[in-house]
Amino acid sequence: MSGPLHWVQIDEGDRHLGAGFLITRGFVLTALHCLRRLSSPDARMDLQLPDKRRIPGRLCDSIEEADLALIAVEHAHAHGLPPAPPTDWPRPEVNWHGRYCPPGENTQLSGKVTHAPVPYRSRGGTFTGLQLTVDQLLGDFSGYSGSPVETDSDRPDPRERPVVGILMQEQLSRADGSSGSNVLYAASIRHAMELFPYFDVDHLRHLVSGQPAEEPAPRAVEAVPETEATPEADDQQARSPTTDTDEFLRSLRQWEESGLISQADADEHRRHALRKLSDRLLGRGLDD
Repeated sequence: MSGPLHWVQIDEGDRHLGAGFLITRGFVLTALHCLRRLSSPDARMDLQLPDKRRIPGRLCDSIEEADLALIAVEHAHAHGLPPAPPTDWPRPEVNWHGRYCPPGENTQLSGKVTHAPVPYRSRGGTFTGLQLTVDQLLGDFSGYSGSPVETDSDRPDPRERPVVGILMQEQLSRADGSSGSNVLYAASIRHAMELFPYFDVDHLRHLVSGQPAEEPAPRAVEAVPETEATPEADDQQARSPTTDTDEFLRSLRQWEESGLISQADADEHRRHALRKLSDRLLGRGLDD
């Protein structure tokens, strides 16, 4: 299949933890139970991309009751990551496929979405998700946890196939509780995005408006060395209006591409940001 791949393999050193999904260029969504073997909550993780590059990440948020975790990509702007793929609500009776394979495994999964949305209680918690059948009877799907579930789309471009969920766990056979079946469960991507404040539309609008963020930022990666405060240093460190506006515009495009906000909302915020920039460059007060 052509088109960019958005899965990541999550490791800590030489210990494989699971899979995840680049929900934006700066965040990886995964199942929390994939990270149970982390040496510490603030341990650095290696996020291996489909092209074998490894980029650093750290846990920045988790929701125990939904068995979901969010990993912040360190220095995300420096890695040339692909734009976020489209996301969608799951629908029953559509085909799905997964393009991630665990280490040492060559089998990609595919099947059909049978029920969506469904509430499901796992060992890690309760989540809103979808029930899937899988065509590949492997017996053990544990290595696939956290990997993205894509559904077929009417759009001809395979890059536009939407991601609707991440694999969480398999349904064990009722006849033999120690073996698996061809039924899997996945968490809904859109539901997960609603749970994490980083992707809440009101939170995004709050940020775009230039107001301080109410939620804590991801854990700092490096301590900034202290320097002697001088007027010259203050001038160099001062952020220009164009820098702030440029960052807002880049964020807007990313959120729009991710489906987090509509095109109409994005256009409105662009106009607002550019109008504020114009006012500041022309010397007008912010409240004029």
